[in-house]
Amino acid sequence: MKILLLDLGKQLRGGQRQVHYLARHLSQEAGFEPIIAAPKGAPLLDLAESAGIPTHTLVSSSDLNPINVISFFKLLKQVKPDIVHTNDAKGASLAALAKTSGKARFKLVHTRRVSYKFKKGWSTKKYLAGDAVVGVSREIQKNMVQCGVEQSRSRAIHSGIDLSRYTTEKLPNDLLTIGTIGALTKQKGIRVLLDALKELKKDDTLPAWQCIIAGDGPLMKELQERAHSNEINDRILFLGYKDSREILQRIDILAVPSVDGEGSNAVIKEGWATGTPLVSSNLASNLELVTGGQNGLVFANRDSLALASALKSLMTSKTTANKIRKGGFESVRAFTDKAMAEQYVSLYRELVR
Repeated sequence: MKILLLDLGKQLRGGQRQVHYLARHLSQEAGFEPIIAAPKGAPLLDLAESAGIPTHTLVSSSDLNPINVISFFKLLKQVKPDIVHTNDAKGASLAALAKTSGKARFKLVHTRRVSYKFKKGWSTKKYLAGDAVVGVSREIQKNMVQCGVEQSRSRAIHSGIDLSRYTTEKLPNDLLTIGTIGALTKQKGIRVLLDALKELKKDDTLPAWQCIIAGDGPLMKELQERAHSNEINDRILFLGYKDSREILQRIDILAVPSVDGEGSNAVIKEGWATGTPLVSSNLASNLELVTGGQNGLVFANRDSLALASALKSLMTSKTTANKIRKGGFESVRAFTDKAMAEQYVSLYRELVR
């Protein structure tokens, strides 16, 4: 069975890693032939080629670039895939265009990784063209059904991580270190964290601490200014983009203060895999992973005082931190790259009988 995995992203983020994990699994699964299609310069292509996975380079990351459309149609004619599986919004558009044109015959699978509802028009129609539409959380699946996707065509398959990439070893710190990892966008809730840290600074009974913020994005300057106005800039390290594994080795507590849009948060699973106790906002998608008091502490979304309280619990109680750490190790086993890929294999077989 030929599976064409399409992703038009030009960066190597969580979604692209999922494509790589899935293709890697398919290449070792009897009866499957994966091929990855991505735009010129996409790191995903290099990652795939290093693993011996066939690739095809598209000329652009645009879904509506005429040359890209022609290139994709030629690829379909050449490969004749049984399934085209899209992994980002632009890829969904390009493949749906091919599907609805009637010029190529294949089963279409879309994976959606954010919990925002569809916009009107083509943004909805392209997903309705899918033979199967997968959300990486039950919340996303529910939202897609509310937007018109037939329940029978919808699935929830959480993203997975490769446990072999992570270590529980920690680097020594002079200060207790809180950390957060993610793009510096409104979605990630870093403002909430900075306000919580302002509250922590008022408490002289806490261990000496610092906070690492790993990520880049449009809010960098604004967040730095907020740290200064909160008078905590001397406790904050803005590191820009860093590999999450590097950061998780350096921190004692992981903060996940996302305020909206989350899918199946990889950082939560990475925290579990590295034995890092964590605090998470109570977004619906996060709560599909985190059970408060067992594998993480949970605080009310956007409530900086509640976040501060949860952080204090982990900073001052080894018993609580160890319980969370143990619960995380147990939970992450259900969210591996293999577990994710096996669910897609079952879906493909169901579609192509």
